[in-house]
Amino acid sequence: MSAPARTIGGLIARRGYFIAILLGALFFVPAGCAQHPKSSIVSIAPPAPGTIGFQPGTVDGAPGVVVELPHYRICSTMADRTILTQIGQVMEGALGAYQSLSPNVPLRGGPMECYIFQSRSEWAAFTKAHTGEDATVYLRVNRGGYTVGDWFVAYWIGTPATFSVAAHEGWHQYVARNLEGRLPPFLEEGMACLFEQVEWVDGLPRWNLSENLPRLVALRAAADTGQLYPLAQLVRMHAGQVVGKPSGKIEAFYAQSWAFARFLLEGDGGGHRAALDRMLADAARGRLYADSSREFNRGPLWDPATARPMLEHYLQMSLPQIEDSFARYVRQVVDSSHAPGFE
Repeated sequence: MSAPARTIGGLIARRGYFIAILLGALFFVPAGCAQHPKSSIVSIAPPAPGTIGFQPGTVDGAPGVVVELPHYRICSTMADRTILTQIGQVMEGALGAYQSLSPNVPLRGGPMECYIFQSRSEWAAFTKAHTGEDATVYLRVNRGGYTVGDWFVAYWIGTPATFSVAAHEGWHQYVARNLEGRLPPFLEEGMACLFEQVEWVDGLPRWNLSENLPRLVALRAAADTGQLYPLAQLVRMHAGQVVGKPSGKIEAFYAQSWAFARFLLEGDGGGHRAALDRMLADAARGRLYADSSREFNRGPLWDPATARPMLEHYLQMSLPQIEDSFARYVRQVVDSSHAPGFE
């Protein structure tokens, strides 16, 4: 088992950073905790787990194991095969959820690689060795993971947090592998957040794309304290611009990005879902409107100037109109979280 041969260096700064950050106790979801009213987005359950194979090997020179799955190859220094099996189930199940969200995006290539380390120190050493100057950004992540191209890197932070990171980063892998065009990074982050809340039912992971209590609580806090980003600013942002900032700023970025992804799925009575479907289908074909990216080493670059015309084109609304509609949706979601029974 070998680590990625290419060092990415400053390229990532031009592509935008894809990082999952989990902040403190907000992540943990008590069983039976009430949330906002259910939306039209139904639960997604993966099929029964496929064949999982284990092969001994090394990860960056350290003893490890390769977990072979139908669509993933997990390289890990963890020894607990029960946990690794569960992570494999999360990845395969999440892939089905990604495909349900983007039915017009065909799968490409062979298994995607995931690097999951037993300790943060192993993760940090790998990051320093394989991400060049961008390691300084990733090493600011105290609790999470990151994606480069179509492989992601994380470390064990217990359950359910590691499952959440894996499902989040798996979306970034999926997009990097299967889309020719480049979605605005804030939207890609928001869509990745849709998969963070992993629930286990009858021994299998399941997702409801309307539910993410930590992001909902953070959205409410940002709205109630006036810390929401203006949409004109949010659409040009990526995760590398908030990592290392005060927790409120980080939480507001991820929560608003998550809320915008939900807005496209179910806002205005589901009126924007077709626009999202067209956007993803065009991105898969390399025909994404206003996308000025070009292939360079590991994929399309990010041009912040494309975000506004892209959203306006697919939603057939001006950005101020989108912001007004999105603000009403956020207010609705936040107000529902103040309702009796919410915890």
